[in-house]
Amino acid sequence: MVAKLLNASRLQSEKASRLQSELARKILRLLKDQGAQPGFHLVELDLCKAFGVSRTPVRGAFKLLAADGILTSRGGRGFMLAKLPSTAKEDEHSAEDEDDQRMFEALATARAAGQLADHFTQQEVLRRFGAKLGTVMRVLRHLGELGLVERKPGNGWAFVPDPARTLNESYAFRRALEPQMLLQPGFKLDRAWAERARERHTKLRKKPWKPGDGVIFHAVNAEFHEQLARSSGNRAMLKAVQRQGQLRDFLIGQWDYPMEQVHSAIDDHLEILAALEAGYADKAAALMLHHLTQSQSQNEAA
Repeated sequence: MVAKLLNASRLQSEKASRLQSELARKILRLLKDQGAQPGFHLVELDLCKAFGVSRTPVRGAFKLLAADGILTSRGGRGFMLAKLPSTAKEDEHSAEDEDDQRMFEALATARAAGQLADHFTQQEVLRRFGAKLGTVMRVLRHLGELGLVERKPGNGWAFVPDPARTLNESYAFRRALEPQMLLQPGFKLDRAWAERARERHTKLRKKPWKPGDGVIFHAVNAEFHEQLARSSGNRAMLKAVQRQGQLRDFLIGQWDYPMEQVHSAIDDHLEILAALEAGYADKAAALMLHHLTQSQSQNEAA
């Protein structure tokens, strides 16, 4: 999603994947945060670890940045920084990301409210939301990658039928995945994050309850599961958890969880954290399986 930052025709000729484009954006942001100067050597393996991806998408992102003159090849020895883009270009790119996120949320809200039919065209979306064609197409492609929509002949799109089944299948996948990620040989809990997570969960658990607090928990919950996936040291697991989080954002992101369900989930999270901090990975994995099974049961009953 760096169409304004990178030349659009080059992006098309390179057939950049969404992951490569997102990585290009993240690499630029990292370089800026580090205060990198022209001549700075980019270490491929360091970026793989930083973003939880393999070498292939990082190399693809390097090529995109090189095509725009931001990086330059070191003759078979990797890439180095040639120049950072202007602040104006960064602002354009940031605005594009925000447009995409707003479009994603608008589609999710409209679909949940029954305001978007099973079958629709991109022209309908353009008219309804007043969005740019590029924004709509990027978001629809992303929803397709998540298995939520399918492209029909011509310019038509259709939501995949039976969202309840989609969510149940997601839970089944997560029950197989997330307990195992806690048992990975490379799992390393970020203790500082664990402490911050405990404080955030405890504060939400103790606060006087009011409508809308259940929606707040959705973000807390997503961050908890993604950070544990990141701690696993397994890039494939991290990517899978992130995709499941995005799928849930669309299907239930605006759902106001009831207080009892939020409190139950918070208690589960805190137990999992305690087991991991004590070094009991097997116990944490069992608690995670119970947590996901209970969450699915509560969602089905809602």
